[in-house]
Amino acid sequence: MLKWFVYSLVLINIGFFAWSSRSGIPLEKINHNDIPDGSVRLLLLKEHLNDSTAANNTPQDTATCFSVGPLTRKQEAIAVQKKLKKWNIKAKRRVVKTSTDGFWVIIPAAKSRKLANRQIKKLKELGIRDYFLVATGSQKNAISLGVFSKSSSARRRLKQMKQKGVKAQITSVDLPKRSYWLDWPTSEAALTAKRLAKLQKSFKGVGKVSVKCSL
Repeated sequence: MLKWFVYSLVLINIGFFAWSSRSGIPLEKINHNDIPDGSVRLLLLKEHLNDSTAANNTPQDTATCFSVGPLTRKQEAIAVQKKLKKWNIKAKRRVVKTSTDGFWVIIPAAKSRKLANRQIKKLKELGIRDYFLVATGSQKNAISLGVFSKSSSARRRLKQMKQKGVKAQITSVDLPKRSYWLDWPTSEAALTAKRLAKLQKSFKGVGKVSVKCSL
């Protein structure tokens, strides 16, 4: 059907071109806005093809998914995934990698490895075993006394060290952080408010959101 329609347009355009040539009016000079009301405007083949191409190139709406999270541990994500499966929801695990502020308790970098080793010897004499020597990077020859996600824990560790006469300090550091989400298409079974409430009792901070599907 489309083929015959295109052929018809070609024939009409040829006839119109012949008429315009006889009348001495160039095609590009014809103003379609000047055509009287009620008249049928000639649809050029080029216009038809352009309209068809534009229609085919129109972007489709991005599919959306429901997502439950965040969960801090993989084991928790697996447990929630099993619960969703019992409710006929086939969800896929997704990992989001970010960073968070950390608190690093260290003995500042010594001028040489020899001086750093002397400091380590003193720590051993004080009965301190939880440490390691930084071998590379901007803190080379510093001695780490622990990295903490909470400032309160870092301050407590620093206080313990000062009580033993160790000159340490707290510096900020980026800690890698992973969170787990469970995604499934909105076209599948929905998670009811009652079932979501059950999940929230067992897994604190969990919620349901809509996201672009990456399945």
